[in-house]
Amino acid sequence: MKMGGAYDVKPFDLHGLVGISDRTLEMHLKLYEGYVHGANQLTAEIGEMLKDGWIDHEEMPAYSELTRRLGFEYNGMILHEYYF
Repeated sequence: MKMGGAYDVKPFDLHGLVGISDRTLEMHLKLYEGYVHGANQLTAEIGEMLKDGWIDHEEMPAYSELTRRLGFEYNGMILHEYYF
């Protein structure tokens, strides 16, 4: 995912699989959509902070927290894609 670019929710049609219910799949698809939305939102916020090309002392704590949260959202998104 490039900085400032939005990641699209990939379509998955997994209904009717043996061994996992459609309800469980729907729950995971909703989680996946949430991770995509979160990753896109955090990427946009980080991009906004980096517009001037650097992070100063006052911005560093917020920047660190955003990048930490981005790792969580991005990993959740990618792991769900592998799961599907």
